[in-house]
Amino acid sequence: MTGTGIYIHIPFCVSRCSYCDFFSTVPKADDIKAAYGAQVVAVLKKELATVRAEEIVSLYIGGGTPSTMPGRFFTAVGRALAAANIDTDKIEFTVEANPADITAPFLRTLKKCGVNRLSLGTQSADDAVLKAMGRRSSRAMLEKVLPLSRKEFDNISYDIIYGFGKRPRDLAAELGWLFDLAVPDHVSTYCYTRPERSKAPRLAAEDTVTAEEEAIHRFLAARRFSRYEVSNWARRGFESLHNRLYWSWDRYIGIGAGAHGFTPADGVRYHYPESVMAFIKDPVPVVERSPRDVRMREFVMMGLRTKEGIRLAQFKKLFGVDIAAIMSVVTRERFLDAGYATLTKTRLAATTRGFDLLNSFICALFDDIERYARGHER
Repeated sequence: MTGTGIYIHIPFCVSRCSYCDFFSTVPKADDIKAAYGAQVVAVLKKELATVRAEEIVSLYIGGGTPSTMPGRFFTAVGRALAAANIDTDKIEFTVEANPADITAPFLRTLKKCGVNRLSLGTQSADDAVLKAMGRRSSRAMLEKVLPLSRKEFDNISYDIIYGFGKRPRDLAAELGWLFDLAVPDHVSTYCYTRPERSKAPRLAAEDTVTAEEEAIHRFLAARRFSRYEVSNWARRGFESLHNRLYWSWDRYIGIGAGAHGFTPADGVRYHYPESVMAFIKDPVPVVERSPRDVRMREFVMMGLRTKEGIRLAQFKKLFGVDIAAIMSVVTRERFLDAGYATLTKTRLAATTRGFDLLNSFICALFDDIERYARGHER
């Protein structure tokens, strides 16, 4: 796909979840959130002035916990889009929300501002797990919130974390309970990665992680959800447009403390420092352009996460070489000949079986790129 997406990072949380390793903070006063929101909208207006309205295909407000922001922030974002002649009916406009923050008035405010996709941080349907994760939600809360969200929005997504903690979970039962309450259109499934904090919960045993992952896959496949990316499943037509921008090497604009942006034409990446006060005072991003071999590895790593894989013509256009020519005989034997990946005239992609060995495949290609780079200018 082609187009430009916008990512807005809201780093505020009521409390920090035990599994979280993203930039987030607990604000000491509401005026900090107000000042931050005002600066975000100011930067958004400046960025929108640099692109044609028809170029924008998505806006994603993530965090942190965007649902802790006041309604007037979302109203201001909606007005900025309208002033830039962006029709929110023609873009994907997502807001992440903690179920604990969901109310009918909040959902109506989002819809009025043009939000058309709701990403809910469900994470689990087990109260003991939710408590260990430090979540503010509970089964009783989800029973009320999920049907309400489903009623208000035509496109909702659930996040699920597995491989968390010592006690094995019945993920099929958890998902079944959630689906009985409200069937989503999209599900993101993430294997727990232990943050580098001394008191962070431990990762489950390897066989437990595998069993939970397989249970999730069987459940979603049986309900005709397609695994269009390593960690993402969707009903047909409900794949995340915004996330596809990352994987297909398209442009995205980052706004907010800790937010990242990317311009594919020149391979430039930038990010804002992880400081709320610095962003409020003077929002200046840090810009960097990586060497060609680094960009090649980034392209491979992102593209192979999807079912469609890498477009060979795009790789050659960007880097001036065929990826097929870079692949070693060993890589071909280990992954192509063994059925873990396919190489056609147009694409290189992992197979369904290959998704389970994707990290190994990517590492092998990284080695091939490194060998190629040694004999060429970076």
